Amino acid sequence: MSDMVILITASSALADGWADSLQLHDAVRLPDLAALNRSAVPADSLVLLDLADVVASEQDILQACRHCRVLALSSLPQDEEGMHWLQCGAAAYAHAMSTPDLLQQVFDTVKSGGTWVGRSIMQQLCARFGRQQPVADAPDWRARLSEREQHVVAALREGRANKEIARLLDISERTVKAHLTSVFQKFGVEDRLQLLLKLTGR
Repeated sequence: MSDMVILITASSALADGWADSLQLHDAVRLPDLAALNRSAVPADSLVLLDLADVVASEQDILQACRHCRVLALSSLPQDEEGMHWLQCGAAAYAHAMSTPDLLQQVFDTVKSGGTWVGRSIMQQLCARFGRQQPVADAPDWRARLSEREQHVVAALREGRANKEIARLLDISERTVKAHLTSVFQKFGVEDRLQLLLKLTGR
């Protein structure tokens, strides 16, 4: 993955805040997505994008999300907007003015190849993908998991959070996380969303 980080916002104060929170003082600053798409930036560059300033065609959005790892940051987050950006290929959807600690978590997750969304969107996505039938070669996905891991994945496909899964299976939340970590490793994914996408062949 490229080490280049790009900040796109019309607010210099917001860009400064992101740079200070993440220690990104060498980050490239661009005015908009069109400028990003015209630039010869390395593939998989990390882009922090202020959605308040996005006046772009769907084509520009899709092109940017295909070429770069886009963190779509909204001053007024809404699930519908978040779902749209994720469907376009954004790697994260979060509040533009997140606390430094939260912003660092989002950034690190995306930098390591994961996807970040808020809890309510994650539950919607899990439920949506979980209702779909697994891909044709899916019989062998169960064979790769222990019985308890299968139960955890089944609960995940219902859109349940870790705490709910722990209560449902009468195990600790820590054990749920351990099972999920094992499942992610077996399928070569970074998070629950990527797992569900893989199981549904997306």
